[in-house]
Amino acid sequence: MNSSAGPQRETELLRLQVDTFYQVNRFISSIDNLEELLNLIMQEAEAAVEAEASCIALYDPEDNRLHIKFASGEESDSVKHLSQAIEQGILGAAASTNTFVLVEDAQNDPRWDPSADRKSGFTTRSILATPIKRRDELLGVLEVINKRGDPRFTETDGKLLEVVANQAAVAIENARLVESMVQSEQLSVIGRMASSIIHDLKKPMSVIRGFAELLANPDMDAERRQTFSDLILEDVDRFLSMTQELLDYSRGNISLQTQEVEVGRWLDRIVEYLQEDLDASNVVLITRFDHRGPVHIDADRLRRVLINIAGNATDAMPKGGRLTISSRVVGDSWELAVTDTGTGIPEDLRPRIFEPFVTSGKEHGTGLGLAIAREIVRGHGGDIQLETRTDGEEEGRPAGTTFIINLPLSGVAAE
Repeated sequence: MNSSAGPQRETELLRLQVDTFYQVNRFISSIDNLEELLNLIMQEAEAAVEAEASCIALYDPEDNRLHIKFASGEESDSVKHLSQAIEQGILGAAASTNTFVLVEDAQNDPRWDPSADRKSGFTTRSILATPIKRRDELLGVLEVINKRGDPRFTETDGKLLEVVANQAAVAIENARLVESMVQSEQLSVIGRMASSIIHDLKKPMSVIRGFAELLANPDMDAERRQTFSDLILEDVDRFLSMTQELLDYSRGNISLQTQEVEVGRWLDRIVEYLQEDLDASNVVLITRFDHRGPVHIDADRLRRVLINIAGNATDAMPKGGRLTISSRVVGDSWELAVTDTGTGIPEDLRPRIFEPFVTSGKEHGTGLGLAIAREIVRGHGGDIQLETRTDGEEEGRPAGTTFIINLPLSGVAAE
């Protein structure tokens, strides 16, 4: 009888360890939130060893202290955020070992710190604590308090708690890896946003510099000086509008300032702005402005949309070509379309072309333009669509791309 007791205990311990591992691992695989996960892990630890309360203290290498971040049991909120130096207390004793620490009589243990009991009104009798480590790196300490119906915890309890602590280490490490990836992605986004701002602001800054140099001419008459001053102020306003647009997009909040605008005059000024770059790129501009009447739009933001699409079209025609901009009323919509005779957009990029940072092989730019364009158009209650073909995609039809913007006539006064 006695000879079989040892193997039976080992078998029972193994079963308990496997059950505990399975339960905790199920939490880890189904829950992403670290706080929720660690609270469930503490509950499982309490259930596994029949404890009245528990806590998890996380180690901060910067101040070399263990900080209680999670706690359960009566008045647990009062002990959260307490901390201990790494070399002090039961927590510190567990942190310095590779195994669990059993305390049968906490009240008479010189390592025990009674401050938590004083704050919570709880009475600590016995303690079981084990380090939370991953690859020999200390992450924290898992501690359970007061064995239910028994004066002390056992060696079996300690081995079960080690199983839970090992799984807690996996959860903490996974959460930190995810946090690191998120921070890395955020830095990448910030970098790409900065690159996009720099790229998009090169032209207005160059224009401002050119006008400023002309203003330095002492022989310039007052009328021309006023004209150049007005153009500088206009480009400065455009500069500020572009940066605000990017900031608004990064915050997920693109607001519009709509007003009634004569679309013919508005389009003529956009064409004037584009003409120099188009000439330099050997691109012929064709305009078909059937609708030139009043519209109710955010003129600056929608202008940026049109300029961005035209710039993309020019990039798609490195050897020159034709760019067509049209304005017309179709049914109950005002339609703006920009068509190029460029290389077309590859099929694999088409479903993602309006996503942030997706580019179609452009030498410059970061792919924010079309993502912002879609948000601006949608802010007007409209939609933007893509029609494109690459060389040989459709027999008898040349390559090229058309972006079609449809805005509801409820916000547009048709001629």
